[in-house]
Amino acid sequence: MSVGQRARLLVGVAVGVTALTMMSSPALAQVPDPAPDASLPGGALITQVLGWLKYASIAAAVAGLLIGGITTGVGHFGSSYSASSAGRKWVLGGIGAAMIAGLAHTIATTVYNAT
Repeated sequence: MSVGQRARLLVGVAVGVTALTMMSSPALAQVPDPAPDASLPGGALITQVLGWLKYASIAAAVAGLLIGGITTGVGHFGSSYSASSAGRKWVLGGIGAAMIAGLAHTIATTVYNAT
């Protein structure tokens, strides 16, 4: 088995395990979404802007995944290693952006509670 085949097998197993974990435990798949607190002067505007940023970050992550998937496919079937490599970078960037966007609330509350 070549190195490339081993890498593809490892990625396939990791994706399968992740999918099974998410399907078997719906609590892990839910992103926390706290209720808005508008007690601060101007809090309603801040909450609205944060809501826009939340949806924009998720949309950007999904767009990165789609662009990366399309670019990787075009590069693979067009025998263009550079296009395929660039597509993989887009996919990894989209995954990273989705993780950061999903964990933003947890990161912020952890930092706030640590002080």
